[in-house]
Amino acid sequence: MATQFSTKRNVIDYTLIDSFFNFQLGKVCHISAHPPLEEHIHPNAIELTYFISGEQVYTVEGISYFLTSGDLFITFPNEKHSSGNFPKGKSQFYYLIIDQSFIAKLLFNKEESHMLLEHLLNLKDRVLKIDSSISELFEILLKYGMSPTPYCKTRIQSTLTNLLISILENQKTDSCVIEHDMLKVLHYIDTHLYESISLSNLAKIVHLSEGRFKTKFKQYVGTPPAEYILRQKINHAKLLLQNSSLSITTISYQLGFSSSQYFSTVFKRFTSKSPLVYRNDIQNIKQ
Repeated sequence: MATQFSTKRNVIDYTLIDSFFNFQLGKVCHISAHPPLEEHIHPNAIELTYFISGEQVYTVEGISYFLTSGDLFITFPNEKHSSGNFPKGKSQFYYLIIDQSFIAKLLFNKEESHMLLEHLLNLKDRVLKIDSSISELFEILLKYGMSPTPYCKTRIQSTLTNLLISILENQKTDSCVIEHDMLKVLHYIDTHLYESISLSNLAKIVHLSEGRFKTKFKQYVGTPPAEYILRQKINHAKLLLQNSSLSITTISYQLGFSSSQYFSTVFKRFTSKSPLVYRNDIQNIKQ
């Protein structure tokens, strides 16, 4: 893959800097939903995907994994993976595709290089909760790839080494536990989807200012509260489109959208399809 730069996607093939660097690094920003990621493999390469924000479902060997901010997802060499029938959601993430033979000679010491590779290949969990400080190493690695500087090859090798070791050493064994007060907020949202839900009312539930509430909500849930509310409304709309004969206009107003046009815009942003196309696709599957 050639090096690519845009406001939505930066991808660097580091073999163009030095043939020794058999890896690629990308940073992607999906500002709306995209069609599902098709099934593919990375021959003899490990892929590490770290989510900065948003949500996504990935499928490997028939098993689906739900990912959100702070999650690092691993696919091992030659594994078929995709997003199944799930569209690529609104999200921001890094992905690193690195040849396993390159890892085996990455470090100065051959024995430690093989140890690093072995530990990566034998991780017990495919989804790891990683501290957000890992983003800084991804950014530094991107910077050296985009704007080579004196000693950049040494810097690239050092940063990549620190990144991989940090992933192994800094993973959190347990996902963040959501506080009881925040569970009350989530329950309120789920039981009031047919109403207009204001952030000020949600903040009152947990006795916080609106600003502090938004910060705390994103910390525990992984997405801003306004986006979470929209996502839950769209998920409920999908059920209504599948299992009821209600018109799209009726569904949009029942769920508190100001117009059917705005509902359709939001629905397509999260699913990559209009409500009508989504309903027709579901009906065709059922036939």
